[in-house]
Amino acid sequence: MKILMLSTVQAFFRQRAGMFFVLMGLLFGFMGSREHYGFALFFLTDPFGMYYLAGIWVLYTFLCAHFISNLWTQPDYHFIYNTGLWPNQRRMIRFLLMALGFLQPILYYGIYIILIARQDKLLHRIWPIFIFYTLLSTILVLVAEHRLRNPRLFHAKGKMVFNWPFPRPVSWIYWSIEWLFREKGLTLLCCKIGAIGVFICTLIYYQTDTYDIRLPAIGLTLGYLLNIGLSYELFRWENEIWLWSRSLPVSTAVRFARTLLIHTILIIPETLIVIRYNVITILEVLQLYALGLSVLMIFHSYLYKRGGLLEDMMKPVLSGFVLLTFLILYKIPVWGIGAAGLLLSCYLYAKWYEKEEIGL
Repeated sequence: MKILMLSTVQAFFRQRAGMFFVLMGLLFGFMGSREHYGFALFFLTDPFGMYYLAGIWVLYTFLCAHFISNLWTQPDYHFIYNTGLWPNQRRMIRFLLMALGFLQPILYYGIYIILIARQDKLLHRIWPIFIFYTLLSTILVLVAEHRLRNPRLFHAKGKMVFNWPFPRPVSWIYWSIEWLFREKGLTLLCCKIGAIGVFICTLIYYQTDTYDIRLPAIGLTLGYLLNIGLSYELFRWENEIWLWSRSLPVSTAVRFARTLLIHTILIIPETLIVIRYNVITILEVLQLYALGLSVLMIFHSYLYKRGGLLEDMMKPVLSGFVLLTFLILYKIPVWGIGAAGLLLSCYLYAKWYEKEEIGL
């Protein structure tokens, strides 16, 4: 069962991470709590609201069904047909669990609608949701069973409907970010979900009273720190996968500048949410952005000294965040901390990168 979930459900979310990332940016970057509440109320109260909701969910289910049908025809997935040896009842139960794994976004949104219905005393309008769950999960189970009984082991690749007319850019920065999207899409999605969640909670709390910049500085820095998984993957990309890049005649200063620019691009999405809420001035946003960037660059530079697993980095990261919190609470200017952090990361990067390079 674990192999079934990892090879099918996790593969779906990993390959569609870019799509979910864009949807998440639209839903949480440009829509506030009022808009989400309004949509939920529309689905519950409008005479055709549930039909619209069903249509959206059916389209998503067809996307999942198409993915299952095509994925199991690939040569690497011949092992999946061993599930036909399971007893029928056990196979149906496990396929149902797999279907629920695919339908996680629908399940979570359904729970949100139920909470809104309970709040507004509209629980008598939610009964279609449970019917939708049953029908949509049944569709995925039937598609999986049909593919199992009708295998197509040799799937010829068709011609692409659309070929991108432009060549891939010859850019170190583009290659690194493209690798994150294509190979580490699930990590990218999880890091951004966590960061955006922390940002939204911080900004909502910031609006409840009159606070100075120290509150968002602590909260948003924590959100920026949730991108350390991406920074770690970039470190692995350079030092374990793209090994020949270490032999290129590129100075350490240029390498640091490229790494800095990549991190600058990666933390733009959550920063746009701060602008969307419009509760902090642009000057303060720039200060917080520089502070978050400096924290990530110090972490990335530290990887060249320590290396190892990401789990081993948690203790110094937490210790550094506590120290940073004290600096912010003692009213040291945020722009000063950010500038000092960037200078420190530049110094540490040059020191530890050259040291590791000699070791090679």
